[in-house]
Amino acid sequence: MSRFAGRGLEQFWFAFCIPITLLLDLQSIYPKSWLASTPLPAFFRYSIDLARDPILGGALSGSKEFAWLRLFFFLEGAFQLPCFILGAIGLWRNDKRVYPLLLAYGASTATTLVPCLGALFTAMPNPPFTTVEMATLLSEYIPFLLIPLGMAVDMGAKLVNIVNQAQERKAI
Repeated sequence: MSRFAGRGLEQFWFAFCIPITLLLDLQSIYPKSWLASTPLPAFFRYSIDLARDPILGGALSGSKEFAWLRLFFFLEGAFQLPCFILGAIGLWRNDKRVYPLLLAYGASTATTLVPCLGALFTAMPNPPFTTVEMATLLSEYIPFLLIPLGMAVDMGAKLVNIVNQAQERKAI
């Protein structure tokens, strides 16, 4: 079977998500010396300014109100990113043993996005978000909820099928 056969969305997701994680999300937990003399802080600022992102802005501010987000970034770096990389390698090799790992990755990632969306909807910026800003924010965050959630559901269904097949063979 060819690499990533029938998995175009995941192939795109892996190619898109790993750089975003490394170059944007994890900046708030990197040592400041790693970022000095790089364009990464400007990229972070650009991402915030694109639609007055209260989540990334909160991460940049270091506010205690956004301490939960910093913990999610540690989770992303320590758990989700390794799962993601190993999952991509496993799918590339068409190795079904990565299905539980990708289910865990998808569920974890989708779960972390729920409070982020909650923060978007409860933010009280002054002036209020414009329709374009809110649409931009939602277009940035909703795929990070729906695609991993879809991946978790897909991997869960695949695992159920694998277990059912094993149970049927065992019954024979």
